[in-house]
Amino acid sequence: MLKSGKNPSKILVTEKWLIKNQYLSKKFHQSLINIVSEQVLASAISTINPDGIAALVEISAIPSYQFNIKDDFVLVLDRIQDPGNMGNLFRTALAAGVDAIFLAGGAHPLGQKVLRASSGAVFHLPFLRFDGTKEEILNSLLKSLSELSNVGFKIFSTSSNNSSKKPSKPYWEVDWSRRTALILGNEGQGIHKKIQEAFNETITIPHSELVESLNVACVAVPLLLERKRVAYTSK
Repeated sequence: MLKSGKNPSKILVTEKWLIKNQYLSKKFHQSLINIVSEQVLASAISTINPDGIAALVEISAIPSYQFNIKDDFVLVLDRIQDPGNMGNLFRTALAAGVDAIFLAGGAHPLGQKVLRASSGAVFHLPFLRFDGTKEEILNSLLKSLSELSNVGFKIFSTSSNNSSKKPSKPYWEVDWSRRTALILGNEGQGIHKKIQEAFNETITIPHSELVESLNVACVAVPLLLERKRVAYTSK
């Protein structure tokens, strides 16, 4: 949060934490610090064993999505349900230099479990979350992906190398230097059929047939960082 340059509106700390972390407390404006009991802090957050500090952050501190002509890398998450996966995906996306994230429903990025798993990445990455009925969410996402395609983005779906029914490329054979939108799908159902039909470029991570599929947060790491590697080696 401190690295993001966005200041919390209030810091809740226990006296025990304050004594133990005086060097950290000096990084905050003292007017923001509010000393509370361990019981009060525990009742305010969902962590089972809180560290002794929590921040209250204004919604306005969260970066809102607005298309930028310079954007060239968008991550699309189709109905990612697990908060831990969602948080880890934000964290990996930030490390890989993703410009924005599109969310087709699923876990909310401002949920406490997602925020913790993201290690603050949610405060850096603009995201656009589509809400409404399943059909409304799907139509909104398809419209936004079509708009990206119209301005030169290559839209890539992902699939298990054992489940794809159409030709797919190993991720290292993809031209990652192009403007890219990468779609990752729901943990149990994968990417919605209508999305796969609309954008038929499919990439995969070849792996042993003994494993049916990989965790979506694990899949994101080699795919997103491969693009980062390509960008780095082309300099």
